[in-house]
Amino acid sequence: MNKLIKKVLVGITAATMMFGSVCTAYAATDSATVAPAPEKQTNVKADNGAKVSTAANGTATVKALPKTTKKSVTVASKVVVDGVSYKVTAIGAKAFANATKVTLPASIKTIGAQAFTGAKSVKTIVIKSASVKVDKTAFKGVDTKKMTIKVSGMSAKQLKAFKAQLKKAGFKGTVKTVK
Repeated sequence: MNKLIKKVLVGITAATMMFGSVCTAYAATDSATVAPAPEKQTNVKADNGAKVSTAANGTATVKALPKTTKKSVTVASKVVVDGVSYKVTAIGAKAFANATKVTLPASIKTIGAQAFTGAKSVKTIVIKSASVKVDKTAFKGVDTKKMTIKVSGMSAKQLKAFKAQLKKAGFKGTVKTVK
């Protein structure tokens, strides 16, 4: 009987020690900390200096890029606002005032209304997305005859649809496919 009681007590002690160490390890990992959730915000400053509007689904629209003397600008595929990462999927109005070359990431799905309005110096636009919707006023007030849009990752069908959207938006420049 004593041997049985000793075995039970040893088992209980071992289980208690193991459970205690698991709880201590869990507390030490700080896994109880919850990451902030994406939320809808309008015209807020991202960590890279861009002005963006964010959505609760974790996406962002670039409204304006930070002031720079560089003539070539690249839109980031992600921005961080208040510790939350957002995927950049759209370009808002008048986002490219001073640039001559603009590169848009693969995450871009929409070039919004008047996105290039005021961008009189832009000569080249590089689009790395396979599927982009272009608002019919995206190039409003801009002379696009000397502009070149370079696209990559589009199938022939997507390219044809993209060119049709550009035509409706008043784009009169050149569209090239690059690898």
